[in-house]
Amino acid sequence: MKFIRNVFCALTCLASISQALAHQVDSVEFKFKQSEDKWILKGLLDVAYMLPESRGVADAPPLFRKDVMAASKATHDRYTATTERTMRQLLVLKFNGKPLNWKITFPDFEKQPLILPEETGGWALMNAVIEVDVQPGPGKLEVFWKDNLNSELILDTTVGDKFGTLSVFSGMSNTLLKIDANEPSKKTASTLPSKKTQAESWLVSGFLHVIPLGFDHILFILGLFLLAPRWKPLLGQSLLFTLAHSMTLSLVILGLISLPIQWIEILIAVSIAWIGIENLIVKKLNPSRLYLVFGFGLIHGMGFAKVLREKLHGINGKDLTLPLVSFNIGVEIAQIVLLICAFLILIPLKSWTPQIQKIGSICIALAGLFWIYQRTFL
Repeated sequence: MKFIRNVFCALTCLASISQALAHQVDSVEFKFKQSEDKWILKGLLDVAYMLPESRGVADAPPLFRKDVMAASKATHDRYTATTERTMRQLLVLKFNGKPLNWKITFPDFEKQPLILPEETGGWALMNAVIEVDVQPGPGKLEVFWKDNLNSELILDTTVGDKFGTLSVFSGMSNTLLKIDANEPSKKTASTLPSKKTQAESWLVSGFLHVIPLGFDHILFILGLFLLAPRWKPLLGQSLLFTLAHSMTLSLVILGLISLPIQWIEILIAVSIAWIGIENLIVKKLNPSRLYLVFGFGLIHGMGFAKVLREKLHGINGKDLTLPLVSFNIGVEIAQIVLLICAFLILIPLKSWTPQIQKIGSICIALAGLFWIYQRTFL
């Protein structure tokens, strides 16, 4: 009877997580520039992500580039009108707390024949340009991202020869530009968001990509916890894991190494199943676990790189340092928070520690095995 209860708990847990996918966070990226009289955002939008019939629908089929280009003008008009409505729900620009009226255009659809940007998977992307009148300073231009689908707004900003990048998660805001009073010959002097602001935005991004969005990452850390719930060895494993995934994350972003993302996702699933199964076999923490943690950390780093590479597209050289370091610090903080929560939950259930270790490891092993099957065959 006890065995049946354990299996039932494991299968219930598996059912609740079976649809979770690792590190898959939608993002919208814009490049910000200032002209004489306009603030301008230019970027690419996923057409399907903007349409209500496919937006946030897990089993909605992708919208392909060739199909969109072959569609009628009436369909094109519906796509652009719907995209504008969606963007007005998602994006709010404010100067000194006052909402700004902005205009959006879609240059691809203004040309005949329609030719959309090419994308590796053949999905339909379209260029979008958002313009708003420059406001007299001093003051600050803030961007609010109001998506309810856990998406992330990436803003690459350029002022003169200086460059910065910001991450703004769903339900959050950030300062995009500061306007200071300047010499009489100039209307305004624009400055990028401070290094501190940029670093904080990417730290939050790294944290949120683990809690709550990186479910496979969460299971891996919990798997480490369940074998030996003691602070000293866990903190060492967490730091070693972060060091390893920071290495491969940086190498992939810099273009020095590359592996097919399908294989990376399968290997991440293998690491989760391995940790869960090993917990059921091994009775105590051995030095060999450290080698596994480091090796699996290298693999998880490539998974993070899949997410971050798209967000840092077009950024090179020293400009990559701040977002990379901040993102990794955010990941490590999330791991420590996760371990703290695990300890807090375990304290009142201390007498049940062996049962929790066993049932938790079964759940983690089953989740990893399910993901191996899903990512290999489905």
